[in-house]
Amino acid sequence: MSDANEVARGPWQSEYLALHDPVTSLPNRLLMMEFLAGALSSPQEGRRTLAVFALDIDNFRQLNEMYGLASGDLILAETARRLRRCVRDNDLVARVGADEFILVATGLADSKAVDGLHRRLQAALSVPVALPSGAVAYPQADMGIALAPLDAHEPDSLIHCAELALNRAKDEGPGACCYFAADMNDEMAGRRTLEGDLRRAIVSDEFVLLFQPRCDARTLELLGVEALIRWDHPQLGRLAPDEFVPIAEKSGLVIPLGEWVLRKACDTISRLPELNVSVNVSVVQFRNGELVGTVESALRATSLPAHRLELEITESVLIENTDKALDILEGLKKLGVRLSMDDFGTGYSSLGYLRTFPFDALKIDRRFVGDLDQSKGALAIVQAILGLGRALGMQVVAEGVETESQLAVLKADSCDEVQGFYLGRPMTEEALRAYIAERRLAS
Repeated sequence: MSDANEVARGPWQSEYLALHDPVTSLPNRLLMMEFLAGALSSPQEGRRTLAVFALDIDNFRQLNEMYGLASGDLILAETARRLRRCVRDNDLVARVGADEFILVATGLADSKAVDGLHRRLQAALSVPVALPSGAVAYPQADMGIALAPLDAHEPDSLIHCAELALNRAKDEGPGACCYFAADMNDEMAGRRTLEGDLRRAIVSDEFVLLFQPRCDARTLELLGVEALIRWDHPQLGRLAPDEFVPIAEKSGLVIPLGEWVLRKACDTISRLPELNVSVNVSVVQFRNGELVGTVESALRATSLPAHRLELEITESVLIENTDKALDILEGLKKLGVRLSMDDFGTGYSSLGYLRTFPFDALKIDRRFVGDLDQSKGALAIVQAILGLGRALGMQVVAEGVETESQLAVLKADSCDEVQGFYLGRPMTEEALRAYIAERRLAS
């Protein structure tokens, strides 16, 4: 492909710029759709497989914020260069969004050829990118693949299939790849329906807040609860958070939903003076920039003392913009609330974050606790986290405790708090009051 600046000085400057991306010099969506339409109408193509790859750079926004716009452009340009090196002259790579690419591969002999191309793309994109600052970025790309004529015959439909497959890949985690399947159309329609229901539910007050006990690991004294949302859907019944919170996050509805959870939790616990409450914070609530004000408003409205509220924050919240996250967390600490790092042990940079951010507690991920009975590796990780917590003067909470033997291990290694089905399932406010009364009678 000719150099973009060289072409831009020629007589076709306007036409070139209208059909190409200035950062990567790749064709844009318009030119890609023209190419795809021509390829699909080719008589030769009808006898072979055409593949459309939809690619998306994981966490590109965070990479942009961490390293700067110039480095973000370099990552895009390097991604484009690597993609072009993987394809033949009669294929096409286009940039169709901020961090989205479409690759059209023509004349493939069979599914093995498609798999081979997929492996080459993954290998090329997994190599770290050296930045001018001396830093090294580790971008990963999710991929969705659609095939013609198997999945669709028309350009728009084929791109739609590839993007549905990409959405499924994103759900599976960084660097995933998925082929289109017919049920993805039904899944997307279901998501849209559920999003509409979610908007109605916020107005109609269809949500329920449950409370799961958190106990002293040594004495089993009830210290507090974690607030957990459920949705009583009129047709689908009671839904767990993983069935609707991802949709709420993508649609922005998690902002009013999170505010409802926070205020409801503070209001309930303000009437139970012996307990503290922990509330999960979504990455979208952090991005919104109003979290400190929302928490302050909830505390003021419910008269809950700030030290009785703990906010549980995952490492993904901190990765996006370290400076902004630090400002927000320091603002929350000024209010007097406690901060806990949730799912500790599953991230990549947790130790560095513990040095930087003002956390009061660590919460050991349930996956490690669940394997305590069977895995020496899980035991070693739990013991290391407990030791780290003690060294840093932080409380350590283990979630997902389901057996007496798991509790015994955690007690022996001086864990501070425990939470899980063995100690109590999530319960309504009424059930929580009965639980408290029963424990008083038993003591």
